[in-house]
Amino acid sequence: MVESIEEQKERAEAEFDQGNYRQAAELFAVVYQEEQSLALNRQLVLALQADEQYQLAREYASDFLSDYAQHENLFLLYFNLLLQTQNFVFAQQWAMQRQGERDREELLEDIRAKEKQAEDQQSQTLKTIAQQFYHLSDENLSAQQERYQQAFHLPVATFITGAKFLLVDPFSTPLMRATLLADLQQLAVKEAVQYQWLDGQRYQVNLTELATAFADDRFVAMMAALDEQVGQEDPVAYQALFDQIRLETMLIFPRLAESVVDPVAWIEADVAAFYQEDAVTESAEQQAIHGQVHQALLQLGVE
Repeated sequence: MVESIEEQKERAEAEFDQGNYRQAAELFAVVYQEEQSLALNRQLVLALQADEQYQLAREYASDFLSDYAQHENLFLLYFNLLLQTQNFVFAQQWAMQRQGERDREELLEDIRAKEKQAEDQQSQTLKTIAQQFYHLSDENLSAQQERYQQAFHLPVATFITGAKFLLVDPFSTPLMRATLLADLQQLAVKEAVQYQWLDGQRYQVNLTELATAFADDRFVAMMAALDEQVGQEDPVAYQALFDQIRLETMLIFPRLAESVVDPVAWIEADVAAFYQEDAVTESAEQQAIHGQVHQALLQLGVE
């Protein structure tokens, strides 16, 4: 006789209560394929965590990441999974979402303690990851992405040092520099950061004084213009342009105010290019910057 979903769930809960975490996790995983609810996700994640399958637990938790960010117990559960997988950089970015300063400080203390433990026990491994991260631009794009992801397991201070080096490395791709700037902003790095921009020049910025790229007024204005000019009349074009403008915004950040002086004209130019039409509404200065952005997109194989 085939068990119902409810019966399987009850059996999983019984296994968990008896301390049979591996069996509980396997049963919850089967049920989860049929019922992907937040409540069941939490049960599955807790069973995997109890069975010390931390990475898999974190992967499942990511299915409901926005919910985990909003609920106290789930927030701390995900934070602990980040520490248990030694994902120190993301752990600090996660911790900085906490509203209370005292709460944030307590979480940061937990991170520092786990970092110290990792440095004591895995110093050579961390040193190798750091060296590979600092020389990330020596590799092809696929290897760069792998090294970048590995760098999230570095102590935060080591990651920040490497990120600052790569931000002024002329061989770093514009997208990698943009990604690292966003990372440093989410880490709440307080001191001024130097970076090389699309024009090849170096600038300084205090990231804590700026809104994130997608909360910036220029991006909001560009999205409003896209809604106005394309809307749902052409859903395929809208989605393609939406994705393109998000990527353009990342590449321009943190110089959005200086670059996108006329958001409506910027969108008109992108829409015209998409439909292979002429557009002459941008100023010469904005058009030049737009050209630099499109050149960066071409290098990434986007256009």
